[in-house]
Amino acid sequence: MRPADSPTALRRDSLTLEDVPALTALLNTVDGHDELGEPVEEPSIREWLQTPRLDLAEDTVALRDGEQIVGFGLVTVSAHPDRDGRARVQLSGAVHPEHRRQGIGTSILELLEARGSSLAAQRHPGLPAVLRTSGGRDPEPDAGPGGADIRPVLERRGYRRVRSWLEMERELPGPALELPAPEGARILAPAPERSEAVRLAHVAAFADHWGSAPIDAETWQLWTTSHTSRPEHSTIALAPDGTVLAYAVTSEDRPGVLHVALVGTRPEARGRGLARAVLARTLASGAEAGFTAAVLEVDAESLTGATRLYEAVGFHRAHVYATYEKPVG
Repeated sequence: MRPADSPTALRRDSLTLEDVPALTALLNTVDGHDELGEPVEEPSIREWLQTPRLDLAEDTVALRDGEQIVGFGLVTVSAHPDRDGRARVQLSGAVHPEHRRQGIGTSILELLEARGSSLAAQRHPGLPAVLRTSGGRDPEPDAGPGGADIRPVLERRGYRRVRSWLEMERELPGPALELPAPEGARILAPAPERSEAVRLAHVAAFADHWGSAPIDAETWQLWTTSHTSRPEHSTIALAPDGTVLAYAVTSEDRPGVLHVALVGTRPEARGRGLARAVLARTLASGAEAGFTAAVLEVDAESLTGATRLYEAVGFHRAHVYATYEKPVG
């Protein structure tokens, strides 16, 4: 994104890989102020800035006070349309707590919206497009502001809350779980050569989910080989013909906490207890490795009964997060 005059005496340019330490520091300052409990590490931020098809010079903006980044934004467009045939434009960013309420967030949003709209038209010509961003965590008693600071900014620009997501937690080892052996499927950790089969299972499992767009092979490979990926604790349900019927994919984004990042079952394999089986094996594997907790996120309005499944294996609701959207144009 080309430099422009900022609403304050800050310098505006784009992010580079050299900004990884400063960007990590900003995000951790925001995390501490908002009491989100989601600190980040430099390797994760470096991997994020290397997202496939992300042009740092054009798709990011940084506002600087000397060597300090006090605000930034980043825009990506999904490789494929979502379930409803829309180009999905994802906007991300943050503003340092000491620099909020100065128009910085609004100026970043304006730039991201313009760039995202242009990218959507280039990559998905003729399709409707939607701008999507996080509205943060619902404010909670005796906690930080969560999404309270960003939501008024979004609403003034025409965004509306369209979805809620539950973050659910479970202690490990916690109550022992039976490790079922469903008929017609083997329950095991996925070997590296099955990565594409797991991706295809994920695409099939989420094809009917709200707002979901198929993940492309390049992005999947980068994500599943990241430094936080923990494939030894991931689990698949494998059919005799080699088809992955269900899966749980894991990472360790916070030390000692097993993140069950993805759980799904192919539509034709639902109702056989496969999701419970892969979860049980993953949780047992994590407990044996010394993880003290497991977390996952689920669509609060999921039609597959996922929330009931997670509760049945010992997860409980911890926080609620929001997604905001507005159509392009």
